[in-house]
Amino acid sequence: DGAAWERRVLYAGGLDVDFALNPVAWLSAIIANGIPRDMADVMRRGYRILVDKDGLLGQVSRMPLPHTPLLQQPAQDEYLNAVHDFWYHTLWTARHLRRGELWWAKSGCDGRLKALLHQMLEWHTLATRGPAVDTWMRGRFLEEWADPRAVIELRDCFAHYDAQDIARALLATMDTFRWLALQTAAAWQYSYPEAAEHAISRLVLETIAPLTSA
Repeated sequence: DGAAWERRVLYAGGLDVDFALNPVAWLSAIIANGIPRDMADVMRRGYRILVDKDGLLGQVSRMPLPHTPLLQQPAQDEYLNAVHDFWYHTLWTARHLRRGELWWAKSGCDGRLKALLHQMLEWHTLATRGPAVDTWMRGRFLEEWADPRAVIELRDCFAHYDAQDIARALLATMDTFRWLALQTAAAWQYSYPEAAEHAISRLVLETIAPLTSA
């Protein structure tokens, strides 16, 4: 609503602090309506109240945190939408790469596709290890909670600004996403669009063949 704002400060000694400033009405609403899930996710990791002149933060600190985890099992349709989105953008990336548009192709490979890969990494952890595993947010500490095989394979999934290397990283990203998505679908008894995936994979290979044949 424009009432809250944040300032990031880097001090001379190297200490950096994020100052998130919110109006008093924001805290009053939390006291009245409960702690939002995203805020509770941060509070669970620990905090200290340094200044609380009006006692509102103290009231919030004594409130129960929501038990519903921030990461929840998606519905079948949401899962399929992410899978379809991923495979669509593999061919999108391959075509821009074939045209010589390296910036766009690398953005597809290491931008959109990696965002969807991260989503599947979270879901795979939830599906195979349960909700007790903390997947943090936006990939933080991914090396600690993601499948060890996937963590190793990620070394090959990111590209240099080079056509051949983008093609290589694209195929590696496809391979990792494929088995993560299949295992996730099996754990949740969801369908997986194998025929569509095979067709798109074939088109990707045909599109980037001149870049991978050397």
